[in-house]
Amino acid sequence: MVVEGQIGGALQHQNFVVDTGTMPSLLNLRVARELSLPLAPAKFAALGQETAIQATQVPELTIGPLQTNGTSFLATDLSSVEQAWKLPIAGILGLDVLGKMSFRLDYENQALEFGEVSGDGVAVQLSGQERLSIAKVSINGTMFRMLVDTGAERLVLFGNKPATALTRAAAKGELPGNGVAGGVAVRALPALTLDWNGEHFRKDAVLVSSRQEPLFDGLLSVRALGFRALAFDAENQVVYLQK
Repeated sequence: MVVEGQIGGALQHQNFVVDTGTMPSLLNLRVARELSLPLAPAKFAALGQETAIQATQVPELTIGPLQTNGTSFLATDLSSVEQAWKLPIAGILGLDVLGKMSFRLDYENQALEFGEVSGDGVAVQLSGQERLSIAKVSINGTMFRMLVDTGAERLVLFGNKPATALTRAAAKGELPGNGVAGGVAVRALPALTLDWNGEHFRKDAVLVSSRQEPLFDGLLSVRALGFRALAFDAENQVVYLQK
């Protein structure tokens, strides 16, 4: 989902992609240079690739009623994201920015609504020092730690230990994939059986065997599982997936 925001008084009507799986949030390097923001060396890993990028601070950011000051971002070239959306994109916002207030993402109406949210739906408590929304999901009988992600279109598994048995079932040919760090090869997996919170799913997936993550084993695509909305309770630090 793309929402509109404003960076200080200089850049109005800027497009931002909302992606709860992005941490920290990203600013387009083009925008950072346009604003003459100070940049420092940094690294960022996305879909199996680590890339050298830069860190910066955005003095003032406004998204609807949400206003932040001195917020840390990683600055990188988002031209591939702009090509995918066919829009100029100023940045990608994760929970480190959006989570300062309670909000609800309504996919049916393509709307981001700030304010009090209901506790309906499947609850995922933010965990760890990084405050990530990680769900424990049974996939083909094996337990996976899956990061709730609003950006991924499909279920994505990484080359962590739980995926070892699935590697043999993956298609031998590689498919092109896209991440913020650039292109990355993925392998198609046959339909997988997911059991989570009393619900049963049968979904296709892709495997990024070159990437391993210490905190989670893959990306749990909100859209692929058919959820129509995602709500975040800032006070209790809980994500709710709603049908």
